[in-house]
Amino acid sequence: MRRVCFILRVRPDRLAEYRARHAAVWPEMLAALREAGWHDYSLFLHDDGLLVGYFRTNDLAASLAAMERTEVNARWQAEMAPFFVGLDGRRPDEGFIVLDEIFNLDAQLAALGDTEA
Repeated sequence: MRRVCFILRVRPDRLAEYRARHAAVWPEMLAALREAGWHDYSLFLHDDGLLVGYFRTNDLAASLAAMERTEVNARWQAEMAPFFVGLDGRRPDEGFIVLDEIFNLDAQLAALGDTEA
């Protein structure tokens, strides 16, 4: 399963509201993410607005496409877009930057034959 890490930037004046919105995400959005193959999904927010997201999926393109087909995702993205800077008219799920994974402890330990990895 692929690990995906991405970044976005939340407007500093909207940080408190952004946090509040994620304290109770719509149940239908949570279900859609699960059904689209998003696993172990977490968001991390720095006080300067840097947002780091992480999730696991079998197929990133398929997971994104599955969310694209849902009505709840369209509504969620429309509500979340004003919270972000630098999207240039894109929705947040179209504007996040996926980072390259350059190190994984378990993978390197497994390559060494460490049976506890």
